Amino acid sequence: MIIANPIYDVTFKRLLENDRAAKFLIGTIMGCEVLSLVPTTIERTEPVKDAPTVSLFRMDFAATIVTKDEGEKRVLIEMQKAKLLNDVFRFRKCLGNEYADSKLPIVAIYILGFPLSVDSPAFGNVPKYRDLQTGEEIRVRDLFVEGLAHSAYFIQTTRIKPSLNTKIDKLLSIFEQAHFIGDGTTMKDYLLEVDDPDVKGMVNILEHVAADPERRKELEKERYYQEAMEGTFGEKDRELAKSKRETEEANLKIEVANREIEAANRKTEEAELREAELKRKFALKLKRDGTPPSEIAELTGLSVGEIEKL
Repeated sequence: MIIANPIYDVTFKRLLENDRAAKFLIGTIMGCEVLSLVPTTIERTEPVKDAPTVSLFRMDFAATIVTKDEGEKRVLIEMQKAKLLNDVFRFRKCLGNEYADSKLPIVAIYILGFPLSVDSPAFGNVPKYRDLQTGEEIRVRDLFVEGLAHSAYFIQTTRIKPSLNTKIDKLLSIFEQAHFIGDGTTMKDYLLEVDDPDVKGMVNILEHVAADPERRKELEKERYYQEAMEGTFGEKDRELAKSKRETEEANLKIEVANREIEAANRKTEEAELREAELKRKFALKLKRDGTPPSEIAELTGLSVGEIEKL
């Protein structure tokens, strides 16, 4: 079966525009039931002259979900997809905007077309709360706390292996980056036989996109644009990223060295203070024993005035 590659913006947008497909996609990744989805933001960032970026697609939903532990709740789901590696601050900027504008708890889902250092093709960071005195896990449903912490899920499409063992495996199989047709990566042959109606629904959408001549043109245009930008700016961006990492590492070493110097200085100051205190105590003892201030000054290095004040 020939389907369009969902890692491209044109295709991914079609999936999320379908309510059933979007609910299945989000609910399977988060491990919850999605009762309702209302799109709140659609944003597509493309490269511009002198400021190259990756193709970064973003779509936000106000959602009502049902989880096993917390029951029904309202959340804001921020869906972001990036095909190529880019500066993480772009994702943080989007999150920062949501923190500023939204009153709902935030859940971030990232569909990535590049590998991270984690081997797992799909993993999540779901905050857990613990009582600091007992160490026991506790349930927290407080708007103040939920407004300052968020869950995040990561899908690495380049690490997906064909499997239909679980529901998440079946979903991920659609995003597997393999079995491409021709020289490009916009179309692929989906070889698996699935019995899940939701997965079939998503596959059908991708099959329709692949069969639509206009959509195919849009996909080829997007692919050409990305390859042109990669060829023009890719090596430059990698060199800049490497230089940035090296600078950050150098700054970190300098910071560590400065902290060590500060710690050494503090130890020296503390030692000097202890030595001065010992001198004062010794001088005070001599003074109480009747030793003349001039002799005490010679023995301790303190001035006569300091000794008289003791």
